[in-house]
Amino acid sequence: MDDKNVKTLRDMQRKSKSNKLCFECGDRGASYVCLNFNTFVCTNCSGILRGFNYRVKGISMSSFSPEEMEGLKAGGNSK
Repeated sequence: MDDKNVKTLRDMQRKSKSNKLCFECGDRGASYVCLNFNTFVCTNCSGILRGFNYRVKGISMSSFSPEEMEGLKAGGNSK
């Protein structure tokens, strides 16, 4: 886990109201990211997306490559 990336992702959530909510269902507490779409999602939707073989990572439990971080910075729930 890279604390710098976790801080960056949390900052992205603080700065954008849409990133605080799940992109799929709209619930509060998006603590995962779907790397296929570069969106923030909740726990329930992360499991559903994994079932469809999408790449999902927990924000505070995972390491992110520079490429993944760039994708997330360019993406987000409002785009």
